[in-house]
Amino acid sequence: MKNLILHALRCCALFSFLITFISYAQNSKSSASKQNSGNRKNSENQVDIYVAGSCYNENTRLHTAVYWKNGKPVVLTDGQSDAEATSMIVVGNDIYVAGNVGGQATYWKNGHETRISKDEGDYNTAYSITVKNGDVYVAGYYRDYNEVKTGYKDLAMYWKNGQPVTLPVPKFYNPVTGQSFDEIYSCATFITAVDDDIYTIGNGSSRYIQIYWKNGNILETINELKYVSTIRQLNGNAYAVGKTHSGQPAYWKNGIIESLSSKDGVANCIAISGSDVYIAGVDDSNGSGTIEDYDVGKYWKNGQLLANLEGTYNNEKYIIYRPTSIAVSGNDVYIVGNALIGHSSYGTRLLKNGQVLGLSVVEGYSGSIANFVTSNVRREDQITKRNKVNPDNESDLLIDNANEPQIIEPKNYTVFNHFPRTTRIEWTPVAKATEYEITMEIDQTPGNGHKSFDKATIFGPYFVHKTPLTAISFKGAGAQVHRYKIQAKNKDKIISTTDWFFMDYLQ
Repeated sequence: MKNLILHALRCCALFSFLITFISYAQNSKSSASKQNSGNRKNSENQVDIYVAGSCYNENTRLHTAVYWKNGKPVVLTDGQSDAEATSMIVVGNDIYVAGNVGGQATYWKNGHETRISKDEGDYNTAYSITVKNGDVYVAGYYRDYNEVKTGYKDLAMYWKNGQPVTLPVPKFYNPVTGQSFDEIYSCATFITAVDDDIYTIGNGSSRYIQIYWKNGNILETINELKYVSTIRQLNGNAYAVGKTHSGQPAYWKNGIIESLSSKDGVANCIAISGSDVYIAGVDDSNGSGTIEDYDVGKYWKNGQLLANLEGTYNNEKYIIYRPTSIAVSGNDVYIVGNALIGHSSYGTRLLKNGQVLGLSVVEGYSGSIANFVTSNVRREDQITKRNKVNPDNESDLLIDNANEPQIIEPKNYTVFNHFPRTTRIEWTPVAKATEYEITMEIDQTPGNGHKSFDKATIFGPYFVHKTPLTAISFKGAGAQVHRYKIQAKNKDKIISTTDWFFMDYLQ
């Protein structure tokens, strides 16, 4: 089994994966100059930083699930139930977020909420999300009650498009009794796709006992490391991070192990910028012989220590004792991790280059919590495409429409003041497209008054329409913000998808 997985990690093309610790690939100066000649831009302007977490309301004592894009919060829940966002991934124009609402695992696609469970009403939790070929995978655990509901076990699970996939419980050998027993607790904390296979990583009763599954079956190991926190394929190279058999934090690249410290420890997360490898983890900085909450986390670049994750915030000393996610944007390194603040206060913190970075608070809330950080590169063609389209010049439109429909009317963020709300949407044709699918949604943000684009953050479905034509007419749902996107399809195969386009009706 070990050799098979090694072969898969070395030779197979892994799915490029943002969920827990995504980074962007920065081009070398020579290639960047070729790509950006005549249109140079600061590389930071081409990278979006996303943070998943929550905001806290002191009055209701409830958290609201939120994610931040470049520091701007996007609210996912209405504040009526305790909720949080735990992980996210950006795929093309779509934003996927995993989290929990009122004790139930949940994921959002572009703000659309999907509750997931094993048995209706049971308690369950989501920790990680990934997407493969349009399928959404969420990893976590569910609470398995006995028949009379007097006891339960929390057991690892993942969901595919909301449908539960139970993960088998591993057996552990007790050398004292000479017997094997089922683990009484398991949890899936990480999920990714490798070729056509789904790999899940979790833990048992101790967070330092890792459990691995491939397509729902238990694996003994996934490479030469003793303990693996994350596996990823970045810039054509296979990586795994964790700890060696002798106990040191390390990462594995294409079959070669690189140790990060001579002390006991573990590497937790990885990001790549160009040819540079960034890893965050922890080692036994206190010299106690074991990793504990008082050990200071750190991050490395190409195997060399960059900084310890400690400092002062609001006149209190803090340490990150367990980094959980990392992202890189140019020379800036973002890390989220579990923190010890002062002598006894615990929580999570977002760091930028080792310094605590505060998150903007949603109006009416008292504080923000970061659970996960990731980044996404905006391709040059995505940045400039809208500016190239000139609805008055048909030849320009035909040049630009090879891969994605270009909207002719209405222009993005158009405000209408007519009634009835009959509206026409027209777009350019896409080569080889046999039909187009239009998805229309309407704003459902509490308190928005249905009038503000900026405050329209929660959308619900209005209609989905398919047509072989390049225009449709419809009636708006009400005096509120609408948004739509168009997919070009060849039979059942998706060729391309536009960004969301927004419009508003005043009456």
